[in-house]
Amino acid sequence: MTLEQLRTLNHIVECGSLKLAAESLNKTQPALSMAIKNLEAEYGFQILNRQNYRLSLTQEGTLFYRKAQELLLNANQLQSMGKHLGKGNEPLIRFAYDLASPHALIFNVLKQCQRQYPETEIHVLCKSRFGALELLQNSQADLAVGPWWPTLHGVGDLDTVAINHFKVLLVASPELFQLGEVTCAGQLKPQCHLTVEESGLSFDSENLMMMKGLRQWKTQDAHTLKKMLLGGLGWGFIPEHMVQDELSQGVLVPLQPQDIEHTINGEIRLIRRKEQTLGPVATMLWESFIAANNKLPLS
Repeated sequence: MTLEQLRTLNHIVECGSLKLAAESLNKTQPALSMAIKNLEAEYGFQILNRQNYRLSLTQEGTLFYRKAQELLLNANQLQSMGKHLGKGNEPLIRFAYDLASPHALIFNVLKQCQRQYPETEIHVLCKSRFGALELLQNSQADLAVGPWWPTLHGVGDLDTVAINHFKVLLVASPELFQLGEVTCAGQLKPQCHLTVEESGLSFDSENLMMMKGLRQWKTQDAHTLKKMLLGGLGWGFIPEHMVQDELSQGVLVPLQPQDIEHTINGEIRLIRRKEQTLGPVATMLWESFIAANNKLPLS
């Protein structure tokens, strides 16, 4: 059995006759007929019913044809991937992003990449609290998008481009505090401070918190943090776009103590390691993020 025989069978079934299939393939009818007869002889059953004017599949031929279609699809995909890799395109891209990042922008660019390079597999890694940058630093990601401060240049030799902004708010359930109730940081201390665990980066520690001596509960990601906040387990900082609906519905309230910073604004940056040479697919992602800069809302 050869792929050529299976392609011949596929054309005959699609066209419904040897004559039309021969014209489509620019071959003679006897040549197509012989290809199918050889296939039938190899396996010992009839694939095509030749009794009617229009050719049709036998019961056995129908089952065989279905598997042949699967094999032809896999062969076409393999051929496409071979051409893709032959052009120097990466087989795999590891992309990490922080939950504080603009999701609409990120997924729009990833969709463009999927359409332009369908053969490249992309591993999308979502992290919290500098986790995306940590993956990049440890060579576990090729590109990263996340919050940025000038001190982060000390993490490594990085190339960065500002592509959006983020806002982090101090919030809690109205079970704990009513809107406008909190006017000073001391009012927060009786309740538990909820936060995401520190990353492995040297600068990231509890010292980033502006208040000391707090009871703390920690989780590994911002999605769980949000559920804990909604459950009334404590108060904490969370990206604004993650709780916009909950704030408008009143199931979470913003806290605005006057003696500490309760709203944190900053840049979202696209980040890569300078020593790494980007391939065609990673370059397309890099350039697409820059081109889409500030064109989509934070959502």
